[in-house]
Amino acid sequence: MAKNTARVEDAYVTAHVRALTLLEDLHQIVEDMPAPDSDHPINWEHVGSLQHLCERLKELKDFVAPAGE
Repeated sequence: MAKNTARVEDAYVTAHVRALTLLEDLHQIVEDMPAPDSDHPINWEHVGSLQHLCERLKELKDFVAPAGE
């Protein structure tokens, strides 16, 4: 039984590190999104893409931590 406990703990730690790494990657991607400037003027596609990303992130947040918990 102890062997199974060690395996499940190792799997949890691995998944936890992966989740944190993915979050860091996503954070960096959002930070690196180019800000509109004179060479790349903002348009509604930029806004829509970012809003879509926000909706998907909200879905993920609600899945992980549903409201009211």
